Amino acid sequence: MFRGPQHKRSLRPNEGSVTLGEQCFDGISPAAHEAWLVNALRKQIGYMRAAVPYWSQRLSSARVDEEKIENVADLARLPILTKAELRAVPPMELVPQEVRADVAVGRWTSGTTGRPTASFWTQSDWVSLISSTARMLSRHAPIDAPTVFNAYSQAHVTGPLYHAALQKLGATVIDRSHHPEEMFSTVQQMRLFDFDTLVMPARTVRGKSVGIDTLLDQESGLFNRNAVRWWIGSSGTFGPEIVNQARAHGIIAISNLYGSSEFAVFAISCAVHPSDFHVSEGYVLVEVVDEAGGSVRHGQFGRIVVTHLSGIDERGAACVHRGTQLLRLANGDGATLLSQPCKCGLTSPRLTGIRRLE
Repeated sequence: MFRGPQHKRSLRPNEGSVTLGEQCFDGISPAAHEAWLVNALRKQIGYMRAAVPYWSQRLSSARVDEEKIENVADLARLPILTKAELRAVPPMELVPQEVRADVAVGRWTSGTTGRPTASFWTQSDWVSLISSTARMLSRHAPIDAPTVFNAYSQAHVTGPLYHAALQKLGATVIDRSHHPEEMFSTVQQMRLFDFDTLVMPARTVRGKSVGIDTLLDQESGLFNRNAVRWWIGSSGTFGPEIVNQARAHGIIAISNLYGSSEFAVFAISCAVHPSDFHVSEGYVLVEVVDEAGGSVRHGQFGRIVVTHLSGIDERGAACVHRGTQLLRLANGDGATLLSQPCKCGLTSPRLTGIRRLE
């Protein structure tokens, strides 16, 4: 199957016609879902082969022919990129030379598990990420046109991402000041505004400002004073105790998003089963794989690997991701895959029991 590219394949009718900004895979058939993903994969792998020497060499060494990929399971033969391998490559070597002047956003990881790495997005990549995040958040929104205090650092990718995604939903967004906590605390800043939605991790996380746990210790009436109804975060630390505490203070919707800094967020907690995370595919492809790199079955545990898949062009149509090229990166976490339809009504794959592996 993977014998090196020998020909170029023309798209079948309608294969490239999905408008990614409007596309939601939660309700379409599994066959249509996979057909879209496979087509996007072929185009993305072909692009990175042509545009990035690192990937040209790596794909040729693995004898990969993207035109022979018929389903997502065929990716089992593609080598998984480890964090150690990623750190060994100078960041700009994974960004196509032709688009470096078009980079719109660049952010470093927090470096909690090793040397920080940097990722870059062109405008079309960033628009796709915003659209994916807004689509996830729209499922949870308890109010129209919320007023949001965004406590995430604007120096981290999640800060500006949440700002843009919530604006896309019609929100007014107020970002936390850049000042150090000891100079102008988050609590002091929040007292200056009226808001009904709070974007903040459950606890203090490096690179993401302060957490709910710290603020509630400082001001127990924090939620009640502002009549906060929606709490959004992505720290992965939303334990039952802090969730129950938030609900006792009037929070009616809690959105916990999951991802990794190289890709930003790509899954959101289930409204029925909060410990499960529904994957938002299209902007990225998310796999859960066994030790050999093959996809695990429903109910099985494996490594999470992620691929940059698509951007959104000026017409709103899907296009290749043009910034940092990442194919099957192991993000350092593992999870159990749940691929059957959920009681909440969504059919998208879920991740549960997420834990750090490395």
